[in-house]
Amino acid sequence: MVYLLGIDAGTTAFKAVLFDQNGKEIATAAYEYELNYHGADRVELDAEKYWEACKTVIRIILSKWPGQVADIKALAIASQGETLIPVDRAGRPLRQAIVWLDNRAGHEAGTLKGEFGVDHAFKITGQPDIVPTWPAAKILWIRENEPVVFKKVHQYLLLEDYLIFRLTHEFVAEGSLLSSTLMFNIQHG
Repeated sequence: MVYLLGIDAGTTAFKAVLFDQNGKEIATAAYEYELNYHGADRVELDAEKYWEACKTVIRIILSKWPGQVADIKALAIASQGETLIPVDRAGRPLRQAIVWLDNRAGHEAGTLKGEFGVDHAFKITGQPDIVPTWPAAKILWIRENEPVVFKKVHQYLLLEDYLIFRLTHEFVAEGSLLSSTLMFNIQHG
């Protein structure tokens, strides 16, 4: 029989569910973690904790299911959108992940608004405003506040991208999450 594994990489927990090909739930798992709050506007988490949470829910699923791993034919990952993880060429995080609800980049969002304008950004990205939670503003914050990190970055990954990299060793991104980075052209992909 064919099985399908779904993983939800949420803000404070990972959840997983294994289904058979008929949609019957076979096993579930959950793993919670706490975010690191640094003042009112800064929220981070060590990217390795996300990876450990992912591995943990997979292990729990496999421990509850007597089947063969080779029978799992598809994996789907749903994740929080704008969590940003800058990595080096080997895919190693260069700093803690900046969680999607982090608002440290208020000044940088204002700079982007002044430079590009909300209307122009909307036409390209589909985003109705330029806010500090968008990864473009966070990248500008890193450039202005952590220049040593900024110079070492090979890729900026969202959480889903990071998990895909850890599973496949390939840098891959997906459009529905990229649309909220403020860097994705929705007209041309």
